[in-house]
Amino acid sequence: MGKRDETAPDLLKMGETHIFDCGLQLSFTNIQTPDLPEKTLKRAAKDNGMSGSVDSLNFFQIDAVVENTGSKKLKFDLHYQYHFARVGDPARQATGLDLHDGALFDVVLHPGRRLAGYFVFASKKKWGDHVELDSKIYLEPDLTTLSSVWVGSLSDAVHSGAVPAIAAGATASPSVSVSSATVASIEAEMRKRDEGKRIALENPRLALELGIGDPNRHAGFDDGGLIDINGVEAETLSRAFRLSADAASRIVGARARVGGIFSSIDEIVLYAELNPREEQLLRERAVVLPW
Repeated sequence: MGKRDETAPDLLKMGETHIFDCGLQLSFTNIQTPDLPEKTLKRAAKDNGMSGSVDSLNFFQIDAVVENTGSKKLKFDLHYQYHFARVGDPARQATGLDLHDGALFDVVLHPGRRLAGYFVFASKKKWGDHVELDSKIYLEPDLTTLSSVWVGSLSDAVHSGAVPAIAAGATASPSVSVSSATVASIEAEMRKRDEGKRIALENPRLALELGIGDPNRHAGFDDGGLIDINGVEAETLSRAFRLSADAASRIVGARARVGGIFSSIDEIVLYAELNPREEQLLRERAVVLPW
């Protein structure tokens, strides 16, 4: 079908992230019981050829998040047919049910954008709680197949048919999931950036002393990764803001035309002719200091 991405790791724990060379970031964030009617699950298992009584089956859902961290538009297919899960005995393969979130099928993902979906599997209960998921992404137009293997475990709650999710491989309470911890971490970084932006706007001198927006300064203040647009070149702009090389070049050119210093984000958007997506990426991490 195409070449295998040689940078793909042999094994990742559920919740960890892998970035492929093409700029596609993939993680399977959580294992949980599917929030779907039991009748629907059993019918799908039977339709997919699960032998024996459907009452002896486990049903589990694996949540996925993909993000385009590169500068090029990506088109790919993360359909369940390119996945299989082993449960317990490595020789035992779970069945992928055709109940997944269609958001991960036939996707065109622009730079800086992310999306989430899920895949549902059925397995025999006696196979144990160890899960390995072999992921394959069919990337167009060069027909490349990106592969990685993920490992996790099903909790007793999943075995008993209860709904609570548990982070795969974790020893914490079933009420704690990798996805919620990740969201909390991201929200904390956003709050740091908001505070840094406030200081830069209200007291630029203090912002300078604190090193806000300067990735090379370490003054003991965590600004959540803010970048001063007046202090970086096109390459840093492209990398830090996940902008295309063209957008970064337009910003640098516009900065030169206004005398080397922007006075506001609005001015950057106007003179660099940024589209809404580029503006959104810029505003999330940008500050403008007047020197």
